[in-house]
Amino acid sequence: MTQTREALDLAIETTAESFMRNPANYSDERALAEDVRRRVCSVMTPASVGTVIVEESSRASGDIPDHEAYTARYRDVTEIDRVQCEVGGVDFPFGGRERLDLGVFADGLRITVIGGTQEFAPTDLIGAAEFKYVKNTNYLRYRTDDDASKYRDIADDIERLGELPDGIDRRCVVFANYNLLRRESDAEAERKLRELAEECGVGLRLVLPATRSSWSESDVS
Repeated sequence: MTQTREALDLAIETTAESFMRNPANYSDERALAEDVRRRVCSVMTPASVGTVIVEESSRASGDIPDHEAYTARYRDVTEIDRVQCEVGGVDFPFGGRERLDLGVFADGLRITVIGGTQEFAPTDLIGAAEFKYVKNTNYLRYRTDDDASKYRDIADDIERLGELPDGIDRRCVVFANYNLLRRESDAEAERKLRELAEECGVGLRLVLPATRSSWSESDVS
């Protein structure tokens, strides 16, 4: 767990610095997640695969029934990058309807391939992260009656991470091209998010356009 924590710390810190230097290099949340994934994979060895289950659900017909010629390749997999994006599966507490932006796996993990889509088991995770890229909101007010607010969007990610099994290093990182907390009235929003993150066992970081000393010292948890 210490190695995972240190690797995530370094990767997120480096991506945050890169984002602050030039946010135009990151078009969306997936770009941020992939950047962190690449950095963690550079310092952590691949994860061994213990079990591969291939289930075909496409009902394909013709020269390649059920696409077996394609999906059978998964049966020979013995290891994968320890860090993957868009991680999920029906065994997760929130079911198959949601996927984590990033997951870090233990050795001996199980992969289930259904119709070419990979699913994982939450018990194989040792780390998980959600990323939020807030582009067009220039403040963050706490509004209990606004389900469509960015506050609620971030809170949903924190709560989803909190549903994962105990013992997983959980992170929620919010990137923004405006300082969402520059007004005094936004302090309540930040306080509520940090309270929620603590309650859910999630490390919350806000990467906002401010002086480097401001965000690097006060927004790391």
